[in-house]
Amino acid sequence: MTKILVIEDNNLIRETVLELLQSRGFEAVGAENGKVGIELAAEIPDLILSDVMMPELNGFEVFAAVRSHPATASIPFIFMTASEMEKALELKADGYLQKPCSVTEILGAIATQLEKPTVSNPQHQKVQDNSAPSNLSLRASHQKSRFEIASVCSQ
Repeated sequence: MTKILVIEDNNLIRETVLELLQSRGFEAVGAENGKVGIELAAEIPDLILSDVMMPELNGFEVFAAVRSHPATASIPFIFMTASEMEKALELKADGYLQKPCSVTEILGAIATQLEKPTVSNPQHQKVQDNSAPSNLSLRASHQKSRFEIASVCSQ
């Protein structure tokens, strides 16, 4: 099962995104701040969704910490931000979501990263898990979801 770490300090947003991901067949784990997020990243999730403005450690600090360790450096990292998009773009993360964001945007960003070939460094290459729902972005655009969170994703 594909494991996604959601690092978000807003409880409502975090819990809504976790519920959305779990309803789509992902193993979803939440962290309420960057410090906890880094600790959970050590469990090597398949993808990280991270807010930028958070207590303890912000998303940029989390990104730097994750990228600095060989075991976690290849984990796809998607920033979710309402106000720091320019700075996030400078860091060359794997993806970016501008808050407020829709379910379709979240699932599309995840699908894009999970469909990419694995990293070329075999020493740190993760085994690809194909148990995630296939054609996720297409399915997401054709389904109405009770998890529409466009208004919830704003800070």
